[in-house]
Amino acid sequence: MTHRATQRGITAGAATAVAAAALTLLSTGAAHAAPDSVNWTDRVATVTRTVSDATPKAGDTITVTTKFERSTNPDLQINWLRDFHDACLTYVTDSAKVNDGTGDKPVEPYLEIRPGFVAGDFTATSYRVTVKPGGPVTFTVRYTVGTSCTRGTPLSSGTAYGSSLGQGDYNSYGPFVTVAKDGGDGGGVSTGSLGSLLGTGSSK
Repeated sequence: MTHRATQRGITAGAATAVAAAALTLLSTGAAHAAPDSVNWTDRVATVTRTVSDATPKAGDTITVTTKFERSTNPDLQINWLRDFHDACLTYVTDSAKVNDGTGDKPVEPYLEIRPGFVAGDFTATSYRVTVKPGGPVTFTVRYTVGTSCTRGTPLSSGTAYGSSLGQGDYNSYGPFVTVAKDGGDGGGVSTGSLGSLLGTGSSK
């Protein structure tokens, strides 16, 4: 009797451990995100654009960050910036921020919001956006992925800006976002069902 009780305890404990591991695996797959970045250097700055998840699902919220860097004098003052995106993405209110190393600064109400882009006017804000050598500046914005987004097809994005040293127009440089097909996991590894992982799924 003691032996059988001990054996049942071991079996139950093992099953619990496997179930916990399986749930962790399933959770990891569901939460999977695939960030992506592009960068280039023009006569004004080195620009890096990053999306927090390049393979989101409809309903997900993604973050797009544009970073400006300079390695030489003089300082660069950014007067305005446009963040281009597919019209199926919806801007998240109050999400547009600028960070020059001293903390996030809001862009609204000096933000133009259109179906295909948002644009910040930094000549109207109470602060100035200045990129110093060795001191990067980032512009961050969030979008909700709409159900009208085309599935499985890369959606272009990009930026344009005006500055004290000139303008740049890179409206389709990326990074590209590919919305997962309905029923997909946004690019994560398929983990199957909890029952199949435990070996308790249907054998039919």
